[in-house]
Amino acid sequence: MRVLFILFLASSLCCFADYTLKDGKLVERDIASTQSVQEYHSSILKFYEAKEWRKLEKEAQVVIKNFPSTPFARDAIYFLGVAYFNLEDYEMANTHLTDYLTRQATPKYFEEAIQFKFEIAEKFRDGARKHLMGLKSMPKWMPAGAEAIAIYDEVISALPHNELAAHALFGKAEVLAKREDFRAGIESYQTLIRRFPKHPLAVESYIGIGEIYFKQSQSEYPDPDLLDLAELNIRKFRTSFPGEDRLAVATESFSRMQERYAMSLFDMARFYERTNKWGAAKIYYVKILQSYPTSQVAKQSQKRLEIVGAKLARIENRKSKSKK
Repeated sequence: MRVLFILFLASSLCCFADYTLKDGKLVERDIASTQSVQEYHSSILKFYEAKEWRKLEKEAQVVIKNFPSTPFARDAIYFLGVAYFNLEDYEMANTHLTDYLTRQATPKYFEEAIQFKFEIAEKFRDGARKHLMGLKSMPKWMPAGAEAIAIYDEVISALPHNELAAHALFGKAEVLAKREDFRAGIESYQTLIRRFPKHPLAVESYIGIGEIYFKQSQSEYPDPDLLDLAELNIRKFRTSFPGEDRLAVATESFSRMQERYAMSLFDMARFYERTNKWGAAKIYYVKILQSYPTSQVAKQSQKRLEIVGAKLARIENRKSKSKK
C-alpha cells in the first residue's frame, strides 16, 4: 500500500503543470488556444495523415478544452481516441471513443470508432494491460479481461449482423474460456454459430466448444452428460461442415475426453479388484469395452476382464464343490 501511495503522490504532483488565465478561467498553459478552431482542426487532420500521434493528441486536447461546444470538439474526441490507440494506451483510447459515440445520435465516424473499439478488445485479449486505479499517469499493470468482454458486447450490440460481430463473439468466447467461465464461453460460441452458420469462425467455434468440454472433464468429476454434449457438438459440426479438414481437430479433442472418462472407469475397476469385489470390477471393465471400445484403456480392460473372469470362475467352482 505504501508503494501505491508513493506512486499516486508522484503522479499527482506531475499533473500540476503551468496554468494561465483565459476568459477568467485557469487553463493549462500548453493547451491554451492561440489559433481559431478551424486552424486546429486542420492541424489535427494533418497530424492524423502524417501519423504524428503525440502532436495529434495535443491538438485534439486544445480543441476539446477550448472549443467544447463546437462540432470540431466532437470530432477531436474521436481523433484523440485514435491517437491514444496508436500510442498503445488502449484504456484511454476506449474511454474517448466511448465518449465520442455517446455524445451524438449519428456520429460521423461511427463504424471507424466501433472498429477501433474491437481492436482495443483484441489487444486486451492478447494481454495488454490497463492503468493502475484507472489513472492515465499510473503504470499499466492491471489485467483487462473484463474490459475486453464489455467492449466485445458493445461491438456485437452496435453491429449485430456485421462481419465484425462474428469476430467479437469469437473473441469474447475465447476470453471467457480463458477465465474458465465455461458456460458463458459456450453460449458465445453458439451465438456465433447461429448468426453466422457458414462463417470460417463457426468452424473454430465448434472446435472451441469441444475444447471447453474437454477442459471441464479435466477440472470436474467426469460427468457423462458432458460427454454426450461433446458428441452432439461433433455431430452438428459434421452436419454443418461435411468434409471439413478441421473436423479432425474436434474429433481428437473428443477422443481425449473419451480416454479421460474411460480411465476414470478403469481406476474404479482396479479399486474393486484390490478390494476383492470381482463382480463390481467386471461390470466396470464391460462398461469400458461397450462405451469406449476404441480407447487405449479398452485394451487394458480386455486383459483385466479376462483375469477377473477367470477369478470369478474359480470362485464359482469352489462354491459348487462346497455344495456337493
